[in-house]
Amino acid sequence: MTLFNRNQRAGLQCAIAGFLLTGVLGHPGSAQTPQINSVQFSGVAGNYTLTLKGSGFGSPAVSQLPFTGDVPNFRVGNSTAFLESGYTGDALVLTYNSWSNSRIVVSGLNAQPGNAITIAVWNQASQHAATWGGAIPTSASTPQITSVDLSGAGASLQILVNGSGFGSAPSTMPAPGSSGVLNYFRFTDFRAHCGATSSLFEAGFQGWGVLSPDSVTLYYQSWSDSQIVVSGFGGTYGQGCATYQAGDPVAITVYNSADTSSSGSQTAWGGPALAHIAITVQDLTTGQPISSGGTITAGDQFQVTVTGSPEFDCAGQFVVTALGAPGAPPSVLVQFQAFIIGPAVGTNSVAGSVLTSNGLPGDANDWKISASCNGATQNSFASASFEFLSAVP
Repeated sequence: MTLFNRNQRAGLQCAIAGFLLTGVLGHPGSAQTPQINSVQFSGVAGNYTLTLKGSGFGSPAVSQLPFTGDVPNFRVGNSTAFLESGYTGDALVLTYNSWSNSRIVVSGLNAQPGNAITIAVWNQASQHAATWGGAIPTSASTPQITSVDLSGAGASLQILVNGSGFGSAPSTMPAPGSSGVLNYFRFTDFRAHCGATSSLFEAGFQGWGVLSPDSVTLYYQSWSDSQIVVSGFGGTYGQGCATYQAGDPVAITVYNSADTSSSGSQTAWGGPALAHIAITVQDLTTGQPISSGGTITAGDQFQVTVTGSPEFDCAGQFVVTALGAPGAPPSVLVQFQAFIIGPAVGTNSVAGSVLTSNGLPGDANDWKISASCNGATQNSFASASFEFLSAVP
């Protein structure tokens, strides 16, 4: 049997492949970001069939189906026994019955009711991945994850997990301001960034004495029966492949805090890879970036840039407003720019024209920037905001 561990994914190719726009943002071809919309389990304990529905799965990695064995672009992890099936090198194989761009059927999964399952699938052409997580249906009470919100980027990633059945705060929670690991929470990133390659990295998991504790730790800010808040990475984050970027396909496993082993009540979540954008503003007069909430000298020239995740297409707009003159409307539209960014057009950022700030003595001008865009996958929307003042010294 093959342990599902954090060292198996090294060497996956991470070449970015563009895809063609039709119309404004049309239907991509095979080189796209996959998305898993649903997973259905059928069969009996010890021999389940999984039917995945979604988009962007691309073509199978083998020339003829059905195929029983391992493939380089599909894996199923079982969080009860720490076993992985169907991926290159796994001793537990799967039967790949059918595979299309929108539907995959695999059988032969050895798992039991209530086991938390995580799935990752890679599009062969783009090497972009999608993840899914959940528990095999059971009559027993298990934790439920209703939503996960990921915000920020890098070491400061904020993770908000909402649901029920998580239990009270574990007695082993790291002290406030300290990062650590728990048996009850596991974060997995399926696109760690290592130059031209991709590999899995994991954070915050102690491993129930079966796996070695993760060297990448998490700052567990709070834990209740209905909400878990994580405020960033610690430990060896940033070393080797252990980096997170907005839009990465990730999976989260949660065990009830009263569990005494990995076979206790549990569930999992896997997020669709969604578009993400950020706003930066450069003071061209001083050559320094402007901080959101900061103040610059009236008369300085500045430029707005909107940047998205490099692997996702997004079509939208940004607007810049300022306060109007006395007696004028509260805000005036200073700049409006529509954009498409992403691999389809060969750039993940767009910059506006140069603007000149202004203000009156004792009356600073308030500049607001808002950006929004629509991603190419279902339920993929992104937005960002930025505000600063310009004042007369």
